[in-house]
Amino acid sequence: MAPYQPASAPLSIPPPDLRLEAVLESISDAFYAVSPEWTYFIFNGAAEQYFGVTRDQVLGKNMWEVFPQGVGTPFETVCRRAMDGRKGAAFESPSRWRPDRWVEIRITPMIDGGIGVSLHDITERRRAEQARELLAREVDHRSRNALAVVQAIVRLTEGPDLESYKEAVFGRVNALARAQGALADRRWEGAPLRELVDEAMSALSTPDRYGLSGPTVRLSPEQTQPVSMLIHELATNASKYGGLSTPQGRVAIAWTLSEDGAIDLSWRESGGPAVSAPSKPGFGSRLMTQLSRQMAARLSQAWEPSGLSVDLAIPAPRPG
Repeated sequence: MAPYQPASAPLSIPPPDLRLEAVLESISDAFYAVSPEWTYFIFNGAAEQYFGVTRDQVLGKNMWEVFPQGVGTPFETVCRRAMDGRKGAAFESPSRWRPDRWVEIRITPMIDGGIGVSLHDITERRRAEQARELLAREVDHRSRNALAVVQAIVRLTEGPDLESYKEAVFGRVNALARAQGALADRRWEGAPLRELVDEAMSALSTPDRYGLSGPTVRLSPEQTQPVSMLIHELATNASKYGGLSTPQGRVAIAWTLSEDGAIDLSWRESGGPAVSAPSKPGFGSRLMTQLSRQMAARLSQAWEPSGLSVDLAIPAPRPG
């Protein structure tokens, strides 16, 4: 076997300092290093972008003079502990240099003395975590509220017989489920009024029996459930006694927006049998009143010769 012969042209390997510089310039995290005297001797391109200065402006200068915001903070405490005790640390903190950002800071002792500091922007991750926490709290609150509503429906619904009672309870719980589903589909951020009303109406009627008109508007989460259940109560009543109980009957549902964003919704029945005000309010009427109060809305009903007329004044939805 022929003895090993080295390559005629040696490999071109850059000096260690150049390799380190190439690595530091390739990473997206801001990184800098300071000597035991707290003077900068490394400052990569990502650090230049993060702090808004060039390396020529900071190299050789004292870190606490360049970065006085860090004096007297936990950051200084951790840096001095790492410098003196040779023990690294990592923690998350709002950025003192850029208050709108969150960073993960890693402080590591350097082999030849001094410390290295890296900053990883975690702002988007923090926002996602906060959004998940908010959503979890919202789901918990809505679930408890939904359970309370179901308990009230079961306890207070009336019916002449068991089948009528079961039908009424099922319809109301189903209306509640539709509202909860509309909220869940949109991450509990409310629901479009037209879609909500159309879904509630289509559960008890066909599109040719009712008409919808009004501008695009999104209800807040606090308004979505009450409006869905209120429309269900009106549609149920209409299908049994009012404008949807006869082949020629119809319901017109319209809404307008005022300058302050408040919603004026009207319900007009026509073509049904003659109607009159009930001698005493039943659970359905009491439920509609309670649902209106729940969202600080004003509800008025008029039993006219042409059919039931309802007006609902809903305050402007709160921004989500």
